[in-house]
Amino acid sequence: MAEKMSEVYGAYDMEIVQSMRGRGAIILKTDKGIYQLKTPEVNESRLTAEYNFKESLYETGFTYIDRCIKNREGELFTFDRYGNPYVMRSYFEGRECNITSRDEIRLAVDNLAKLHGACSKIFAESEGDVHIRITSDFKKRNNELKRVWSFLQKRKGKIEFEERLLNAFPYFYDQAVCCERKYSISEAEEVLRHLGYCHGMYDHHCLIVFDNNKMATINFDKFYVGNQLSDLYHFLRKTVEKNGYSFELAVDILEEYSSKNKLEKKDLQYIYMMYLYPEKFYKLVNQYMNSPKTRISPKMSEKLERIISEERNKLDLLGKLNEY
Repeated sequence: MAEKMSEVYGAYDMEIVQSMRGRGAIILKTDKGIYQLKTPEVNESRLTAEYNFKESLYETGFTYIDRCIKNREGELFTFDRYGNPYVMRSYFEGRECNITSRDEIRLAVDNLAKLHGACSKIFAESEGDVHIRITSDFKKRNNELKRVWSFLQKRKGKIEFEERLLNAFPYFYDQAVCCERKYSISEAEEVLRHLGYCHGMYDHHCLIVFDNNKMATINFDKFYVGNQLSDLYHFLRKTVEKNGYSFELAVDILEEYSSKNKLEKKDLQYIYMMYLYPEKFYKLVNQYMNSPKTRISPKMSEKLERIISEERNKLDLLGKLNEY
């Protein structure tokens, strides 16, 4: 591996002391710190945007991030002898955030509030038109669900998974339509509330605890401009589900965030609305439509059963959140 990657290593202004395998990447210990070398999941223009965004973020003082590193030629992409591209990012020697630790969950929420503060500052100082992503566009999602519903009804020779999916469809589709009718926020209103850069996939997998409870934020591949509360919703959903749908933990997360970035009633309604929408079912339906119909992965059946079995826990939690 070292011989194969020697040309890539040599493209950077650093001396490699040790290399090891990480999660889908190579972790490098060098004379200038720890870095991650990884095959890019985005194109060059998107990576350039990520580089510029992170440099701006770093300049605000939010420094514990995986900055993109340019090679000696000033390029973000470095190619090996076979033409395969790689991207170098700064990294941190530590461990993934413990999602069952209340102390580390609070640390993660505090980190998110600070990240959003820095991101809002960058957005306020940005120039030019920026595409704004609307995360509560339930009408668009529901039209997609309706097309799949029609497809399944007409499909002949259904396999067991398709029959199970068809049987579950009315319940989750009705839930989705209810969200569209009762809780959809107009584009203009969402744009005005908590508008700024968002991480896009903020959860325990993108948080590294290092050096006596410092926290680094990584994996900004899906950053975008939109309602920053979508990050909070994503983290809350992932965290409470990993902790048995704990209502007390959900309140802790909301109150910790609100202590840094004040949440109003409309903000809590937005998070509630986002959680009520059957997002997991919607994503599974999309996965089904993009998969070969001749062979459905057993994991898709497992996902469907898990979505159905966890629905009661989700509704119990949302009922308590609604009262809160």
